Amino acid sequence: MTESAQKDDSACTENATAMVLNTRELESTESRIRWADTLETTYCEMDVDWPDRHARFAAELTVRPFGELTVSVVHADPHTVVRTPEMIRSDPNDDYLLCLITRGTATLQQHSRTAVLEEGAFGILDSAVPFVVDGTTEFEQVVLRAPRQLLISRLSVEAMDEVTGLGISGQYGMSGLVSRFLVDIATTDARLSVGSSASVAASAVDLLTSALTEQAPPLTATKRIHTDDLRTVQQTMARYLHDSDHSTAEIGVELGMSVRYIHKLFSLAGTTPRTWLYQVRLDRARGQLLDTDSTVAEISDRVGFRDVSHFSRAFRKRFGASPAHFREQHADPSTDR
Repeated sequence: MTESAQKDDSACTENATAMVLNTRELESTESRIRWADTLETTYCEMDVDWPDRHARFAAELTVRPFGELTVSVVHADPHTVVRTPEMIRSDPNDDYLLCLITRGTATLQQHSRTAVLEEGAFGILDSAVPFVVDGTTEFEQVVLRAPRQLLISRLSVEAMDEVTGLGISGQYGMSGLVSRFLVDIATTDARLSVGSSASVAASAVDLLTSALTEQAPPLTATKRIHTDDLRTVQQTMARYLHDSDHSTAEIGVELGMSVRYIHKLFSLAGTTPRTWLYQVRLDRARGQLLDTDSTVAEISDRVGFRDVSHFSRAFRKRFGASPAHFREQHADPSTDR
């Protein structure tokens, strides 16, 4: 690990200074070692290769968190990164990485697909699947790192598999809006409040999922029914978020669906009702810790945890800090709680 990157994402806060690595003042060998280490700690375990290992190598990396997203800017001489099945077994990181080229050219390979990206174009990579990114020229790119569950809660795993490795133009339509929005937030000098940062992240995810939906092949009638039914189930479950005793069976009775069918819907989306509801509860709690003056116990009860101790353990496991400490870390200095 380098001092320029942190393995524990919980250490990054919306108000923290962006992490920066600049190899331009380093010797050739040290710059390569530092760069490889920083890419691994920032994204996932990868091998790095260069066209000429003896030539000078210059690169810069700036990383900034926005809510649950991480946005980084990479400016580097030509090099290639490779993620292999062996690396996936040793580093089970399953986040999605969006690579958006703002200058130069890079080639993405995943799922037997190859995409050549130039100015404004982007592609999505799944860290749980082998990939190659080849910076064929000196290049600059924006990289968005998004937790897997954040995207598959909006798009199915199947839909994400259809778009990973594709090249998506950033010149027009929804994909153009995504491209321009990501460049804007990656290059802004504004020091945003916690609430504003979370709003930016939510907007980015909404725009991205809309753009990816346009890229995915049309759903069959059956898949469309499953997608609509899953959304209905999730909306109903969210209404009973506060009630820890409200069961999947009761949801099924209300909607006229069997428990088996409900589990099938979530399975097709790559999750389970329990896992999805758990995440929603913790995400809702996170928002209330940042946006309200409610006590930890009040929030715990409001989002459906049976006792505050269980809530605190679950919250710490998800976000890397206890609810109280998380609130202190992310407190807006301009606001008195």
